[in-house]
Amino acid sequence: MGAEIEAFSLGARNMQNKVWQTIEKFHMCPNGANIVVGVSGGADSVALLHILKGFAYEQNWSLTAIHVHHGLRGEEADRDRAFVEEICRNWGVPCKVYYFDVAKEAQMRGLGTEEMGRLLRYEAFEKERNGGVIAVAHNKNDQAETILMRLCRGAGISGLAGIRPVRDYIVRPLLFCTREEIEGYCEGNGLDYCQDSTNMENIYTRNRVRNKILPLLTELYPKATAHIAQTAQIIAEEEEYLQGQAQVLFSTAAEKGENHEICLNVNALTNMHSVMRKRVFQMAFQRLGAKKDVAAVHFELLEGLLMQQSGKSLNLPNNMIVQKNYGILTMKKEEQESKDFCYLLPLEQEIFVAEADFYVHTWVCTEKRTEKSEDSCTKVFDYDKIGCEIFCRTRQKGDRLAVGNGRKKLKDFLIDEKIPREERDRLPLVAFEDQILWVVGKRISTAYQVDGETKRFLTVQIRRFVKE
Repeated sequence: MGAEIEAFSLGARNMQNKVWQTIEKFHMCPNGANIVVGVSGGADSVALLHILKGFAYEQNWSLTAIHVHHGLRGEEADRDRAFVEEICRNWGVPCKVYYFDVAKEAQMRGLGTEEMGRLLRYEAFEKERNGGVIAVAHNKNDQAETILMRLCRGAGISGLAGIRPVRDYIVRPLLFCTREEIEGYCEGNGLDYCQDSTNMENIYTRNRVRNKILPLLTELYPKATAHIAQTAQIIAEEEEYLQGQAQVLFSTAAEKGENHEICLNVNALTNMHSVMRKRVFQMAFQRLGAKKDVAAVHFELLEGLLMQQSGKSLNLPNNMIVQKNYGILTMKKEEQESKDFCYLLPLEQEIFVAEADFYVHTWVCTEKRTEKSEDSCTKVFDYDKIGCEIFCRTRQKGDRLAVGNGRKKLKDFLIDEKIPREERDRLPLVAFEDQILWVVGKRISTAYQVDGETKRFLTVQIRRFVKE
């Protein structure tokens, strides 16, 4: 093993050994690597930095700690930043701090603050990676929480494999350590760390799972966290094997085609088990540059197309077209002209907007209540300022958006925001009449925001397809 770090208890030494075994097993950090370490100041990231520092000399690693200040928690966030800077100074680890106004960025991009914070953190890590790896401090408890959330939302084998130890340049050396082990390591080594008070607020889905559901499961099954994480590891190994087999089948079924299309032999496809056939389809779409996985309903349509006669075709999301001709299934991505759409959004219903690949759910209540989760984005408006039906649609002539204290033509706003011309006609909008409430992913109107006089709150929640 690499250079020993100072450990004051058997438990701390055991965890140190476990982390080194994880690093070696998954080839996380080669000798001489540049390692960017995400350090929030919490127990997980402090323990991670301390352990990696202990191995760094013998492994010839170059460590850089990155702390992201999200601009969300006031003095508490300032405290965390100062703490991380201090421990890095004491440990001789270079530290860089990135400052973001996450709430503002989330509003501008139409994302939830949790998702926006995650994206900005990884943007900061990537800027400093310099050809190396990014080490983050996800642990076994995080894994169990993730599996439960995905199971309840609906996921395939890939999703139930959970958080991977290594994905691209991101490594997770603590993934097989429990939160209790990590806190014990900190205690055993005399390491202080910060407590994030928002972790106890149950407004986020993950916090509810962490603070309510997992403790209840642990009462019933004391080893629930360990067993859920172990199941994820088993599934991940089987997923890796199945993907390897799918690659072989893909190569067997592939026929020569034109550029920017994939041709698959129908006989080869029909001879496959449906489970493997789905994986082959998925590989084809990914190679064609699909931005996200095709949903389960679309795989059912593909199965139906295989049984139909020659000459039939199918249109799928992401401008994908699949055609069956003379024993060959041809899959390609077409540049199609933008199609206008307009969906009425009835209250208390969830509407699927096919052109945008998301669901929209609206409701009205007398107090502001929002559920925050990783796969949805929610905006709240003053319903009495609107007072009529709302729609999810593309832009129309005369549309206007309130920005600051004034209003401007939607066209002018899109130009000012440097939205490419080809994107403007397909941007999803939440609107009534000619008034834009929300340019999804960009900006909400300032004219219909809630204030101290608001009596009825209109909540609009957008939920994307959950990936298989």
